[in-house]
Amino acid sequence: MSERDGKKSSYEFIKALEEAADPDCVKACKQGPILDLYRIDFRYLPVDARIKQLMRTLMQSAAPYDCSAIATSIGDDTLGAMRQIHSNTPCYLPQLTAQQPASARGQLYHTYAQANKHHSADRGGGNCATGYVEYTAGDLDAYGWGGNRFRIVFDYLNARLYFAPLHYASWRFSGSQLETVDKPAAFSGHPNPFFWITDIK
Repeated sequence: MSERDGKKSSYEFIKALEEAADPDCVKACKQGPILDLYRIDFRYLPVDARIKQLMRTLMQSAAPYDCSAIATSIGDDTLGAMRQIHSNTPCYLPQLTAQQPASARGQLYHTYAQANKHHSADRGGGNCATGYVEYTAGDLDAYGWGGNRFRIVFDYLNARLYFAPLHYASWRFSGSQLETVDKPAAFSGHPNPFFWITDIK
């Protein structure tokens, strides 16, 4: 696909992410991730400056960061809005086992998420915290093909950040076309919907 109005197509963007990824991945395992999880050094992440700044802000935040217009919203499409507790089902990310956050920041995120960011109704609507929260990581202006599909999942227990370019869908290439794959099976060989973003500065 060619660029349109200076914006990358989905095909070009996913290709750029794959090219930026470190070949030394976290290998799939039963405890998660159930698909190989590739790292991208923050310096080489091919997203615009606003998304990079959001990642920096999350990593440096001393208290829960949330740009939602209403604190209890779980579907705000504003860049930087905390959407909901991320269930990590399927287990594309490492399964977190800590019951209580060790840091003051982690405890603040934990409390905020349980009070305001319940799981969506299709996931039971409860407020069982997982250590992960989901963020809107783009908007309709970010990329010509709909940047509001971008998601960040922040592990506030371990200060790790993961980026999903297609709202938790995987993908495959067919000629010059990109095809999405919803909920790929464990150990299927499909790309993990997430990239682990490292060395965020």
